[in-house]
Amino acid sequence: MTVPPADLAAAIARGDELRLLTRDANAGRRANLSLRYWRQQAHLTAPATDPVVARKALEGGTAPMSKILNKVGLQPADLAERLEVPIERVEELLAYPERAPVVVLDGEDAIAPGEAASARAIKAAASVFAEEVPKGYGPPPLRFYRPGGLNLETTVRDLYTLLWCLRNRMAIDDPAQFPLDGIVMPKIEHPDEVDLVNELLDRAEAALRLTAGQIRVAYLIESGWAAVQLPEIAGRAAPRLAALIFGAVDFSADLGLPTVDNRHPVADWVRAQMVAVAGAVGVPALDGMTLDYPVLDPSRSTAVNRVRWLDRMRLCYDDATRAREVGMQGKWVGHPAQLFAALLAFGAKATAEAEASLQAEMAKLEAYDAAVAADKGVAMIAGVMTDRATSRHAMVVLRQAAALGRLDPARALALGVIAKEELADVELVYRANRARSTTLGAENP
Repeated sequence: MTVPPADLAAAIARGDELRLLTRDANAGRRANLSLRYWRQQAHLTAPATDPVVARKALEGGTAPMSKILNKVGLQPADLAERLEVPIERVEELLAYPERAPVVVLDGEDAIAPGEAASARAIKAAASVFAEEVPKGYGPPPLRFYRPGGLNLETTVRDLYTLLWCLRNRMAIDDPAQFPLDGIVMPKIEHPDEVDLVNELLDRAEAALRLTAGQIRVAYLIESGWAAVQLPEIAGRAAPRLAALIFGAVDFSADLGLPTVDNRHPVADWVRAQMVAVAGAVGVPALDGMTLDYPVLDPSRSTAVNRVRWLDRMRLCYDDATRAREVGMQGKWVGHPAQLFAALLAFGAKATAEAEASLQAEMAKLEAYDAAVAADKGVAMIAGVMTDRATSRHAMVVLRQAAALGRLDPARALALGVIAKEELADVELVYRANRARSTTLGAENP
């Protein structure tokens, strides 16, 4: 007896039902970051116990750099020569200082252990974060706090105390005005710890009448367990995830490496793992801090200090450049001079070459869209194929450019690179860049 085949339409409908169930189940494994979280070229950290330093970090950014150069007895040309960058880039960043894209007030490693220091950190952080950041070039910094790790008995108390203090300091009952964008969670090791952090923040947001998921989390990857479980950690963290950050010092200690070496093969393996996982989940990966700060040593001569200072600026710049080349999108820094070096390495300088590159990416999108409109799957530009994959890459590149104010907002919207609700944010950064470029052009005809 012949069995008739199953109804094709019913089979397709059932298959699509299963496909959608699988897609929806996996949707939460990717973060949904607003454009401002793609401006994380540098995290400037400051001890939470020092409100003066914390305010300078939030307000000043690279502003102290001119005074630092004068103190060391160096000219912009000296720095440009040592970093091997055009003098114009150094002079521009000196003439128009930039605020740090992200400021992290550190209530963990940067403060002394003990109850007294912890209490001072919470009080100072609440005070500084609640203050209005003065207007300056571009958008204000993202504000993050680093509490202690989950192994400490005081972590939940400190985190909740800060959140409640900040909520009490709000002048108006508007969740969007909550003066903290997220936390940097250190010492994460296992996926169930991510579940705990999510639960803690869920409860806090509900109690404080904040928007669910409003407080983002950046996780420090600084242990062997965290490195080998990174895909699961990032997948569970995705709804709140803002970034993955490499903590090389604690990682080296956890593995028993003989030295803290930024270029150790195992450290490079972690960076590659972080770039892959961060890309998969849709957040930036950031490199750790360069420990050799560009500061003066009173025991050394002026001449020696100058060489030493320039060498340490070059080290930070090289570390940032290397991180950028492997796919990371930012770096942790602990000093305004390091911030200056990191922004030079990761900064979006509107050079003719950079502009030509963006035009090429836009041409890919337009050529592919035209091919699709003509019922084709590929297009050729100067003998180079562009298809769905190259179009997707162009979208990623152009979206990052839009976040940094390098792409005309109207063009970005027309190309589908940004959504309509993101237009105002892009226009703010773009106008600031244009204003600075116009002023510089007038000063250097």
